[in-house]
Amino acid sequence: MAKKPEEACRQKMRIVLAYLERKYGREVDMSILKKRNDLFRLLISTVLSQRALDETTEVVSERLFSKVKTPADILKLRRAKLESLIRQSGPFRQKAKKIIAISRTLEKEYKNSFPRTREALMSLYGVGPKTADIVLSYGYGVPVIAVDVHVDVVSKRLGFARANARYEEIRANLEKLVPESGRYIVNLGLVSFGKEICVTRKPKCGICELKKICAYYNSNKIRVSKPKQKINR
Repeated sequence: MAKKPEEACRQKMRIVLAYLERKYGREVDMSILKKRNDLFRLLISTVLSQRALDETTEVVSERLFSKVKTPADILKLRRAKLESLIRQSGPFRQKAKKIIAISRTLEKEYKNSFPRTREALMSLYGVGPKTADIVLSYGYGVPVIAVDVHVDVVSKRLGFARANARYEEIRANLEKLVPESGRYIVNLGLVSFGKEICVTRKPKCGICELKKICAYYNSNKIRVSKPKQKINR
């Protein structure tokens, strides 16, 4: 008797989780501990990551936070100085505007605290679902799955989401299949997997250990739509 689609998806996800745990488990644990140290830096670094390579974001974030530590520090900077510090990150004028607006709200409304819910985080200027979910997951340890470009593409190729699925649908599909204890692995494991093997432009199917269960590899007919990063911030 053929397995029901949902049962087959759950079995496939168990294989994926086992693979990610084996390959990236230690990396995930270390990254989570590191990112929980500073919620403000995590939030601003995620804003800087919009439409930028991870390597570039790391360099720019390090440069910025060598000069500032708090929202108040940001507000003391001349705008031209802030823009020069983050210029390498892409659309730096737009990002400077977001960073200043976020810092102003945090300084005014969260002087001795920090937003703790998805709704509160998304009320900040320039903060969308992906940024909010990253802060919740890596900053607060909330078992949510943040869908970046790599998670988006890999999920569609493996068959966990429709080719034209958007952010909330992908997140809901993954969270339905992944137990809370495995969501950290999905968050960082799929990102690393997408960078190293399931590359967006040209996946390295020949060396992929998951190709036997991959819908993209086995049919080669799935059209993976380009994620709309402007919407998923």
